[in-house]
Amino acid sequence: MSEPGKNWFQFGGFRLNTEEKILRRNDEIVPLAAKVIDVLCLLVAKRGEVVSKNELMETVWADSFVEESNLTQSIYSLRQALGNDVDGRPIIETLPKRGYRIATAVTSDFDRRASSPDIPDTTNNAPAKSPAHHRYRNAAFVIGLLTVLSVSAYFGSRYLSARSSPPVENVTFQKLTFTGEIAFPIISPDGRSIAYVQENRVFLQDVASGTSVKLEIPGHEKFGNLQFSNDSGSIIFRNEDSFDAGGDVFQTSRFGGPAKLIAERVWSTIGFAPDGRNVAFVRFLPTQGEWAVMIRDLSSGNERKLISRNLPFTIFRSGFPAWSPDGRKIAIIEQTPNSANISRLLLVDAATGDTTTIKTEQLIQIEQVVWLPENSGLLVTGRENNRFFQLWRLNLPDGELRKITNDLNNYRSVSVSADGKNLVARQFTTFSHIWTMRAGDTTEQKQLTFGNLNRDGGSGLEWTPDGNIVYATRITGNIDLWSLRPSDGLRKQLTDNSGTSNENPFVTADGRFVFFESTRSGKRHIWRIDIDGGNSTQITFDDSNPDFLPVVSADGGTLYFIQRNPRSNVLWRQSLVDGSKEMLTQQGKLAPGSFLTISPDGHYLAFKSQKEDTDTDTADIIFFDLSGKEEPRTITIRSQNPGIVWSDGGRSFDYVDNQPDAARIWRRSLDGKGDKRLVLEIPKARVFSFAWSRDGKTLALGRGRTGNDAILLTGF
Repeated sequence: MSEPGKNWFQFGGFRLNTEEKILRRNDEIVPLAAKVIDVLCLLVAKRGEVVSKNELMETVWADSFVEESNLTQSIYSLRQALGNDVDGRPIIETLPKRGYRIATAVTSDFDRRASSPDIPDTTNNAPAKSPAHHRYRNAAFVIGLLTVLSVSAYFGSRYLSARSSPPVENVTFQKLTFTGEIAFPIISPDGRSIAYVQENRVFLQDVASGTSVKLEIPGHEKFGNLQFSNDSGSIIFRNEDSFDAGGDVFQTSRFGGPAKLIAERVWSTIGFAPDGRNVAFVRFLPTQGEWAVMIRDLSSGNERKLISRNLPFTIFRSGFPAWSPDGRKIAIIEQTPNSANISRLLLVDAATGDTTTIKTEQLIQIEQVVWLPENSGLLVTGRENNRFFQLWRLNLPDGELRKITNDLNNYRSVSVSADGKNLVARQFTTFSHIWTMRAGDTTEQKQLTFGNLNRDGGSGLEWTPDGNIVYATRITGNIDLWSLRPSDGLRKQLTDNSGTSNENPFVTADGRFVFFESTRSGKRHIWRIDIDGGNSTQITFDDSNPDFLPVVSADGGTLYFIQRNPRSNVLWRQSLVDGSKEMLTQQGKLAPGSFLTISPDGHYLAFKSQKEDTDTDTADIIFFDLSGKEEPRTITIRSQNPGIVWSDGGRSFDYVDNQPDAARIWRRSLDGKGDKRLVLEIPKARVFSFAWSRDGKTLALGRGRTGNDAILLTGF
């Protein structure tokens, strides 16, 4: 057995247990991937000595053959987690051609005990302590004891007053599904069953035994937004699995069978009132730019609007409006994308629509909320700045916010049994790496980036004229821009400590600048940097509406971008010479969204048209003539992930269609004639972004996978 304290090290405000491999900052666990913390343990054990790359690779990856980029990624993750010391120097220091080291003092508990003056001296020749010394020691002891008792009493009272909030160590986890391919998991109010969607079918699973059965629901082929009735006897579903379109809501037995319609034009999961007579849901009217929480009486079919928000404000629809146990309040999430905190938790009076904002400044984004019994509190999924989505408990009425989970996973939905003892969450994992392939040769695909947590290219990628790649990635919580040289894999970070989001890069034709959207000012605007990351410059300044998706004309003189306005998205043109602006589309007409791209000859802008209640299996791509001589043209493609890339010098365009079995890139002629042609198929993968090199010879992809499973938590 190791000696107590010998495995605890302190450095730069952190405590590391090298045996249990736990890193803490101010008693809070800092989540790190396994190999990343292995690297840290070795560096800390060396106490400031330089550790070579070879030693790190041979020690940490002794059981596998990996490329050096894995070490580079681990060092980057450590720098992101540890930051700088009190003097502003990075705690992890790189010594060129030598290796890495901890650049701050490292001590251990064992060191301090070994040198502590309080260790009794049992030798016969020890000098006698003076009476004054004894009085001093006794007084110090009494003061220390009183301090300990006071602190203990304080935290004891806090614990007793929040006895319904056990510490995170008491929470137990049980994985309920293991395929990584489930969606919309929900627990029944009686806590005995869960329901979820897999391969576009509804499954009912017994929690105790793990036995699952596929439900037969005749006449329905698409399922989303599951919910149980209050008595656990029925399952409610929406006949749409995308949050970008409305659908109708149906009710069937928990064992399947015929389903009856209970609500139409619904954009969210429904929330039941405690009496089961009314439901609340979210509805969107794109032509009016209005999001609304609706209440429907299931007996009469009457509906009333409780509250509404106009764009750019939205009401989060991936979850459901959560009715309080006493039926008086409904908890919803309001999204405010053009602010530092992009979500607000609101409690809405179910009778009057009066709203109260619950302060959760610690969380910059919230996605789902459910009530605990007796109105005692709320469970939410949310994330802090530069962190993953975790589960939180919000006690009422004091508003104390406490973490339930603290790990490297994302938890993107939550439901709870009626007694508040069982919680089911959707544990979401995703990764994406940069790959390249030569045109016409799908057998030679090369992976350029690595790492278990990377989302490389998840928010856009672009080629530079000299053959490098600029891409957006989320490694921890923030999205930043990086550049990559495919010839040797050399990477460079272009944005750092610059807000929570820097994404959708566009490299100018001359290769000098990168335009992108960023939240670094607290609002979402278009920014520009030099190709090496220098000279950051804000380009758009309208704080009332967020700006997205920049593209620049070939001569570098004109910027095009999309702005989210109260009624709908609008396309803008802005001079980069004098700053003058012109609105190219009117609110409510064409409604551009999802992507924006300019043809190689500068003739067209292409974007997806947003339409109310559209079929999300297809997308209408608008080709907007910048000369004004032609009316906008529409080509409909079959894709749930619209976003086109020009090919054949602008005569054709490519688009990706991600399906459960494979990701496929298809090609269509710009004139709309002829059949689509398959360019690339990648089984069991997802393509997040792709782009052809400027010479059209090489395809770069941000590709990876997503995983979703149901997790049961108790003891929270």
